[in-house]
Amino acid sequence: MQARRQQASITVRSDKAAALLDRLAHPGRSKVSIIEEALERLPIPPDHPRELERRARIADALKHLHARDDIPSMAEFDAREYDERGNPR
Repeated sequence: MQARRQQASITVRSDKAAALLDRLAHPGRSKVSIIEEALERLPIPPDHPRELERRARIADALKHLHARDDIPSMAEFDAREYDERGNPR
C-alpha cells in the first residue's frame, strides 16, 4: 500500500453521494473505508470477448518471439550499432 501522499485522491462530485457518505462516516470510520467496502461488494464484470481475443493474440506473438534465437541482446546490439564512445557507427 502506498503512503497517503502518493495515492490518487478521489473526488465526489455528487452532492447526494457526498451527503450520504458523510452520514455513513461516523467517528472511527473513514470515508475511504466505506468506499473500499462498497467497491469490494461489487461484482467484477467479465472481460469483453474482444479483450480476451486481443490478449490471446498478444500471448501468441510473444510465444513466437521468445522462441526466436536470431534477435540480438541489447549488449550485442549496442556493440554492433555504437562505437566505444557511444557514438553511432
